[in-house]
Amino acid sequence: MIFANIMQDKEGGEKYWSKLLHKYRFVIMTDSSFEEKLSVKLSRLNVLAFIGIFVFACFFSTLLLIAYTPLSEYVPGKSSIEVQKNLVELSLKSDSLENILHNRAIYLENINNIINGNELVTPIESNKVSEKNEDEIVFDKSKEDSLLRLSVEAEDKSSIYIKSASENNYLMFFTPLTGIISDRYNSKTKHFGIDLVAKEKSRISSVLDGTVIVSHWTSETGYVIAIQHKNDYISLYKHNSLLLKEVGDFVNAGDHIAIIGNSGELSSGPHLHFELWHKGTPVNPENYIYF
Repeated sequence: MIFANIMQDKEGGEKYWSKLLHKYRFVIMTDSSFEEKLSVKLSRLNVLAFIGIFVFACFFSTLLLIAYTPLSEYVPGKSSIEVQKNLVELSLKSDSLENILHNRAIYLENINNIINGNELVTPIESNKVSEKNEDEIVFDKSKEDSLLRLSVEAEDKSSIYIKSASENNYLMFFTPLTGIISDRYNSKTKHFGIDLVAKEKSRISSVLDGTVIVSHWTSETGYVIAIQHKNDYISLYKHNSLLLKEVGDFVNAGDHIAIIGNSGELSSGPHLHFELWHKGTPVNPENYIYF
């Protein structure tokens, strides 16, 4: 019985191979005269082999096209090194722009907070050189700086030159008001300016050339005027009795911008509260101006 089955399987295999190897004639003839134009002998094995070789050739050619032509960029999950580099650069630029826009919004918000006497908002990345208080910073004076200071003080007691290392030029700060300092700058108590007491109806001057960005009244600081100067300096003048300039006006250093007063809830008497800010950070005016 087993031998019979083996013989049947053997006969079936021989029949299968005979079918594969059986020759067929493929003939192409003209329709009108039945003239034979092409005649090819083929077997099923020949057809299967041809199809296999054709499929392999197409597959191999496709791989070569994808590997060595720009078509590889269109394959999902695969991109060129240049495309990846551009994506990384765009991502970094996007993050930087978000930080810049966020810090700019905080900078504008802080201007409003300065005027209204509210708490300041801290940016994501601060440009501060140090977290130390301004009072703890030591300003070393060279021989040239000392000579320059003496020369300027001899010529004009109402102004002082400050050299900015980053911009490599000199700034001439004028004294906003001639008077007596009643309260000095103190970052610990959040008194970000100095208070100057002077005669009634004394005129207040701009410390630098600039454009008026704020000129209005608040309940706490009274009549306030703020000026945007070059090199990211902003000067603020609070508790005035009268404002002489409007928003958008350009003023020169030394121009009169307000009259001393006692306006606002935070004022305890006629005086000027003067603040100087640089790049969104309050600085001690006495380090920049000779009072």
